[in-house]
Amino acid sequence: MSRHPARYALAASLLIPPIAALAQTAQPAADSGADEPVTSQDAPKPDKIATVEVKGAASNYDPRRDDTASKTVLNADEIRKYGDDNIFDVLKRAPGVTVTGKTLRMRGLGAGYTQILVNGDRPPPGFSLDNLTPDQIERIEIIRAASAEYSMQSIAGTINIVLRKVVSKAQRDLRVSGFRSDESRNMNLGGTFGDKKGQLSYFLNGSLYAGNNAYTSLGDERFFSLAGDTTQARVSRYDGRGSYRGIFLLPRLSWKFEDGGELNLSAALQQARATWGGGSFTDNLVGKWPDPDYIENEQASPTFQRMRRVEANWVAKLAGGKLDMTASAEKSRNANGSLNDQYTAGRALRLLRDWDTITRAHRYSLRAKYTRSMGEGHSLATGIDTSVQQSDETRDRREQQGIEAPVRIFETFQPKITRFAGYAQDEWSIDKQLSVYLGARWEGVQTDSEASGLADTSSRSHVLSPVAQALYKIPDSNGRQLRLAFTRTYKAPTIDQLTARRYYAPVNTRFNADGSGNPDLKPELANGIDFGYEHFMQDGATFTASASRRAIQDTIRTRLDQDADGRWVYRPLNGGDALVRSVEAEIKLPGKMLGESMSGFDLRASVTRNWSDVSSVPGPDNRLDGQTPLSANLGVDWRKGDLTMGASMAYQQGGWVRISESEAQRQQTRRDLDTYALWKLTPHYQLRFSLANILGMDNQQDRIYRDASGTSRELNYSPGSMRVGLNLEMKL
Repeated sequence: MSRHPARYALAASLLIPPIAALAQTAQPAADSGADEPVTSQDAPKPDKIATVEVKGAASNYDPRRDDTASKTVLNADEIRKYGDDNIFDVLKRAPGVTVTGKTLRMRGLGAGYTQILVNGDRPPPGFSLDNLTPDQIERIEIIRAASAEYSMQSIAGTINIVLRKVVSKAQRDLRVSGFRSDESRNMNLGGTFGDKKGQLSYFLNGSLYAGNNAYTSLGDERFFSLAGDTTQARVSRYDGRGSYRGIFLLPRLSWKFEDGGELNLSAALQQARATWGGGSFTDNLVGKWPDPDYIENEQASPTFQRMRRVEANWVAKLAGGKLDMTASAEKSRNANGSLNDQYTAGRALRLLRDWDTITRAHRYSLRAKYTRSMGEGHSLATGIDTSVQQSDETRDRREQQGIEAPVRIFETFQPKITRFAGYAQDEWSIDKQLSVYLGARWEGVQTDSEASGLADTSSRSHVLSPVAQALYKIPDSNGRQLRLAFTRTYKAPTIDQLTARRYYAPVNTRFNADGSGNPDLKPELANGIDFGYEHFMQDGATFTASASRRAIQDTIRTRLDQDADGRWVYRPLNGGDALVRSVEAEIKLPGKMLGESMSGFDLRASVTRNWSDVSSVPGPDNRLDGQTPLSANLGVDWRKGDLTMGASMAYQQGGWVRISESEAQRQQTRRDLDTYALWKLTPHYQLRFSLANILGMDNQQDRIYRDASGTSRELNYSPGSMRVGLNLEMKL
């Protein structure tokens, strides 16, 4: 983008006239007697009445029920209910969300289709969700339809993780937790220290964590001729273990001014160190394999990660409206070592690979939003969102094969991503029944890449995304309402997909191929429609049902083929269109609606059914991104006195997925049963006991590749076990 400043200046100029016009018309509107907000200097000051009105409005406001944009909000109590120590375990129980490994999915889609935000912004370089504890989260917003204020890279939806901020009164709490399973031992110490003194609020949340993990997997790879004969077969075993430790700090200061403005200063520090070591051994049973065939591998990989972030947020009244500006800067450093000592049969030939990689990254961003009321229930907003992110990766490769002379290769990789977005949106509650939201966002991305030994590459793309949403509350219907949304969203290719760098696998097979990028990739574009029905009943009972459709152009898929040297290589490319459809339903039911004997119970359930097909991949089962076809959650909570107990079952249906004309993989069906018990020992101490993966679900993978020569099949298995957790929570 920096090479074409005129384009972005033009886009920015489109946003300036509305702001200027609003500023110029602010005083005449007030003089004409129109219904404009009265300033604090001119208004009489019945303090008591004003305070009552504000509290009443806040208590009646429910974002899920009253926001025009459809969203589900998990509050702090729901997030901490099961005593989880990571965000992935929390979200596997959220309605409409599925978790596959470390991938969060909405509508069954991950891999960039689901947008992940932290405080409304993309996570900074070096930020790891793995190290974010539930204790540091204020709420989680699950946003199903896009809005212009956030990036429109949200074809499936957006998960916005809002971290804890300032407190309105003194808060001192401490949490000590431990978790144990057959594969892991983990400890966590976290706490919050905050208070308010006059106009100043301060807050510090932090956690120290440490643990160790172990991992074992078994593999089976076979090749069958067209006649069905087994011509190649081998089995493998991998055993590894490691340890980790780290710290995460979130300090924040907030100063509120007399005129309603405020200044917020915050920072984040995340630092972690880990070591991992393991070994694998392959036993060839039938046939020959690529030469040289390294069947034994000893591995070690120490890592160090550090991320620092500072942010300044200023909110001020301006020209009859409100200006909200946020500037932030992040800097990170990741150091990764990778030592692989590999041998052929009988240790006849050795390949030593010792790679050290250091990645330094920084990002600077600026967000600004101006909002102006146009009367009761009607507001206009316009804003910009821009950032520059640059990385400097250096890799020192030392390799030696057999008795040959050692080879040392020094590689550099310097990608730069420049983003600019401008948006405008109009939110209008036309009457008590109908509210509408209209918006548009122009977003441009330029990716520049420099890598040693390769020509420089540059890729530019931009998308104009209109969005319209409506909420209709059915008159005299006791909480029934309808939602409708039309969106245009997109998915941009990642830096790894755009770069032409190539990774060479030591043993090149269909299931262990080289990797390469494609600088000519275009973004995927999606036109979507969402329709929803909601019924909010007494005592917090809720029933919702929704349906959605996404028509996607230029889908990015990965193709596996052979190059001129006969090596297998994965390359991304734009290939065809896709159609995605989803149906969701959720119900929350307080037990007392079923009778007095059930008054201590709360019930909840949700189910999501997804369909998709990719036009460039033959069916059946040609689902996009290995989409989860069916997921469901069922939960129950029970309270009596100082004891609270609950259980939850998360279900994900598996099945075969066609990836290309030749490839298919089977997704595992999972049933994750969790439970917890909470004892309030005293008003200041409570003990939480939890069990996760009670059914001890293992992890399995099955892949097939078919071509004119026959069929290759690879199976992998790793054991799982129940996880026990204990939390002591103290209010000091």
